[in-house]
Amino acid sequence: MADHIPSPVDPTASDNTQSSLSSSSSSSQTLITDTPIQQHTPPTTPSTTTPNTTSAHRSRKQQRVDDRATWVNGKRPKGYRTPEGREAAEKCKNYKSGVSIPYLTHSCKTYEGVLKHAILGAIRSGGVSYGAKALVNLCLGMLKVMKGKASFGKNFLDAFTGADALRFGSFFGMFSFLWKLVNNGLTLYRGTDDRINGAIAGAIAGLALFIEAPERRVTFAQQMFIRSMQGVYNAGKYRGQFSFRHGDALLFAIGSAQVMYAYTMHPDTIPKEFFGFMVKTARVPAEALAFNRTRVRGFPLDLKEVRAMVDRFNPTALALETVANMSETVDALPCAALHPWVDSCRATNIDRFVGVTKVIFPVYATLNFVPLVVLRMKRLLKDPVNVLSKTTFNTLRSSVFLAVFVALYQTQICTHRNLLNAGWFLGNSKYLYWLFGLVSAVSAIMVEQESRRAELAFYVIPKAADSLYRILYRKNWVKGVRHWEVMTFSFAMSLVMSFYQREEQVLSPFVTKMIYHILGKN
Repeated sequence: MADHIPSPVDPTASDNTQSSLSSSSSSSQTLITDTPIQQHTPPTTPSTTTPNTTSAHRSRKQQRVDDRATWVNGKRPKGYRTPEGREAAEKCKNYKSGVSIPYLTHSCKTYEGVLKHAILGAIRSGGVSYGAKALVNLCLGMLKVMKGKASFGKNFLDAFTGADALRFGSFFGMFSFLWKLVNNGLTLYRGTDDRINGAIAGAIAGLALFIEAPERRVTFAQQMFIRSMQGVYNAGKYRGQFSFRHGDALLFAIGSAQVMYAYTMHPDTIPKEFFGFMVKTARVPAEALAFNRTRVRGFPLDLKEVRAMVDRFNPTALALETVANMSETVDALPCAALHPWVDSCRATNIDRFVGVTKVIFPVYATLNFVPLVVLRMKRLLKDPVNVLSKTTFNTLRSSVFLAVFVALYQTQICTHRNLLNAGWFLGNSKYLYWLFGLVSAVSAIMVEQESRRAELAFYVIPKAADSLYRILYRKNWVKGVRHWEVMTFSFAMSLVMSFYQREEQVLSPFVTKMIYHILGKN
């Protein structure tokens, strides 16, 4: 239930509470399902036994054992899970441990007890989510305080008394109340605790999204829908039905390509704050993007407006000369108008890389350290040096990832302009900007740690889908549906909560941790 997150172009990943969890050998792993599961272990032969098969820290590059060859008549046994699925189930036990704030519970043997349990759960969930959101807002606001753009007192009041944190806490509190009430009520009424209870309870609890501001409901719906689809995919993968290696990186690349296309060609199809963040991070004037769109669509430039824009950025003599000699029907807006303050494309992109890293590091630090303090205090106190050093390294790595993305995208833009100046007939098609986004994403995502790639993909894909939908809607190719975001969210939470109760390992670690630490036990 991710809130607005700034990443691949807006760092988010408070989503991403990263942890180092040791893996157990697959022969000792089990899976929780509705029915007992046959523990399917392949026969061991001298040729397949290796000295490190029982290592608790299996190398990431080591190939997992594929035991499907041992299926009788080639049929998948009932309850079968791949070694990777059994490993995920074992790891999931570590995700659901070490809460910093005690749960508030009550016996659910009577309907009155169910109601009390739901109320207590709502109080805890609402309080934890409100506090976490207020702390994140406070830390992000401190960046403005340090720059002298706001006072500490105003920042503190806005963080803890603003509608943002209050709505966030109320939403989670109501979701927790409805989920616990319906789920435990159905368990008491039906006399069984199964996936059906979780699915119905999740769908009804999803109506709590009405509490959130309309503009933020879409974010919740998109995020949880994509995560529910991840659960469906993992459920099939862990059953040996299908698997797609590096699918998360591919999703991120495709989503980023669409987002960068929207950024350059259709900025009104992405959130205004998000577009503002992208402009500030890329350090390309918004007016320059508009002038470029004008030429891509075949319209002449207003050279006076171009000159006025360039004059605002302390232009070099070469930039002024280039703009003065520029035709209103130039093939593409030249580099002199994209970075008029420096002539060298290489220098400006190196500066852009360093600048993005420095600016985004405090944001990622906030998004990584606040969840650490709020949700994993016990682990922090137990091993502070290791936890803090690893979190700091991951923060720096994420910052470099975003810097690589931004610098590489602009490098391609500059290269395109330089080739045009050299006489290459490349044109200035709008689809080039989609392709540049794809190349940047494929390269940059390899910098980020593998465990976070799925989270980044799940962040960018909803924004890309929303942008594509708006473009198609504008062309009357699709129609709108009232409150579609609440319906989508309820459907997604029906799947998510069903998985959480019986097969939580198919959900991402972030989702499992968030539900467990904020909503708590059923």
